[in-house]
Amino acid sequence: MKNTEKNNNNSSVAKLIGAALALLFVLLVVALIVNLVRLSAANDRKEALEAQSAKLDRLIDKNENMIEYCSSTEFIEEYAREYLDMVYRGETVIGGKNEED
Repeated sequence: MKNTEKNNNNSSVAKLIGAALALLFVLLVVALIVNLVRLSAANDRKEALEAQSAKLDRLIDKNENMIEYCSSTEFIEEYAREYLDMVYRGETVIGGKNEED
């Protein structure tokens, strides 16, 4: 009788250990899946941010070129003639756009 009780106890312990290991395995698989989903989302976000960064870099380069052009004497002269009706000393304006006669 003692032998059967011992076998039953061993069987119960083995079943308990098996169930605990199965539960641990399931928890590990769930944790792995959750982490893979998070990693995928993080990679997608990283790619989106890299694309946005590249777009902003192109915009910065474009604006730097525009700032450089607006700082040039060529632009300043064009602007002064076009919008401020300025001329060099000794220049005569013929048929300007603001003439009323």
